[in-house]
Amino acid sequence: MTRMLLVRVLCLAACVAFVSGGTTVGASPIRQLTQTSASNLRPVWSPDGKRIAFQTNRDGPYHIYVMDADGGNVRQLTSGDADDRHPTWSPDGKRIAVDSGSDIKRDIWVIDMASRARTQLTRSGAITSFPSWSPDGTRISYYVYRDGAMDIWTTEADGGNTVQLTRQLASERNNQCTFACHSPAWSPDGRQLAFSDGDHSRVLLMASAIGATPSPISPKDERSHFPVYLPDGRIVYVSEFVTPDISYTDLWSVDPRAADQRTEVAKGVLAQGPFELSADGSQLLFASPRSGNFEIYAVTLDDEGKAALATRPDPVKPFDATEPPTRRVASVDPLRDPTVYVVGFAAIALMLGGLALVSRARRTRP
Repeated sequence: MTRMLLVRVLCLAACVAFVSGGTTVGASPIRQLTQTSASNLRPVWSPDGKRIAFQTNRDGPYHIYVMDADGGNVRQLTSGDADDRHPTWSPDGKRIAVDSGSDIKRDIWVIDMASRARTQLTRSGAITSFPSWSPDGTRISYYVYRDGAMDIWTTEADGGNTVQLTRQLASERNNQCTFACHSPAWSPDGRQLAFSDGDHSRVLLMASAIGATPSPISPKDERSHFPVYLPDGRIVYVSEFVTPDISYTDLWSVDPRAADQRTEVAKGVLAQGPFELSADGSQLLFASPRSGNFEIYAVTLDDEGKAALATRPDPVKPFDATEPPTRRVASVDPLRDPTVYVVGFAAIALMLGGLALVSRARRTRP
C-alpha cells in the first residue's frame, strides 16, 4: 500500500466546506443552527423535515446528535468510546444508520431512535462507511475499503444477504479520487444508485444489482459530484469550476431519463461539499467553517438565499478537524499557495469527517 501522508491539501470537492463572507449571519438568509467550539458535520434531514441528525465531537469522539429543524432541542443519541459518523435516517424516521469504529476499521450500525439500542450490521474487518437506506427501508448501501480498493455493497436492514455490487470501483493503485465522502443515492423506486466516479469526476447511474454497468449522466467536461435524488426522481448534483483565483460550483437538477436536459438550481455558488436538500428541494442544509470551526447552516433556495451563497468567500485557513489536535486538515488559499496535492482514492476512503490522508503525488498550477 502506498505510504500516505497528512499534508496541506486542496480538497475542493471532497471537503465539506461551504464558505461565504461579506454578510453577518444575523443579516443573511443563511441560518446558523449550531454554535459550539467543536466540529459539527454531516447534517441530514429527517424524512418529515422536522429534525436534523448530525455528527459532532463536542464530547470527545464523534457522536450522533439530533436537533429540531430550527436548531433547538439538541439531544445526544450516541455516546461511549466508539467514533460514530455519517448518520442517515431510515425512511420511517425510527432508526439511524451510522458507521462506527476507528480510522482503520469501521462497520455499519443501526440505532433505534426510541430506545437508543445499537445493532451491528456488518463485520467486514475493513473500513465500511457512508451508509444509505433504500427508499423502502429494506436495504442499506455502503462503501467498503479493503486491500487498496473501494466498492459499493448492500445488505438487508437486519444485516442479512450482503451483496457486493461493484468490483474495483476505485483503486489506490491508480491513485483515483472517488468521492466516497458522500453516500450513494438511491432512486425513489430503489432500482438505481447514483454516485461520483474517481477517474473523471462524473455523476454515474447504476442499477442496484450485481454486475450492473454504471453510465454517466453529467457532462464529461465538468467535475461533478454529490448526487442526491428528489422524490420526483430528479437528481441534483454539484458541478465544480476551479481557476487560479477562485473556485465555485453550480447546482443542477436533471431527469436521468433525459440527462442532456438539465435545470439550474443555483449558479455561481462559492462553495464545495456534500449538501442535503429538503424533500421539496426548497431548503439546503450544509456544514461550514465560516465561523472558525464547522457549524451547521440552512438556507432557503430563493433569490435571496442563492445570492448569499454566491458571496465571495474569505480565504480558508487550516482548521483542526480531528482528534488528537496534532492532526490537521486545511484548504489551500488559491491566491497564495500554488501547490496542490493530489488527493488519492484511499484518502477519501479515510476522510472520516475531516481526517484526510493523501499520496505523495502532487501537481502545481501553471
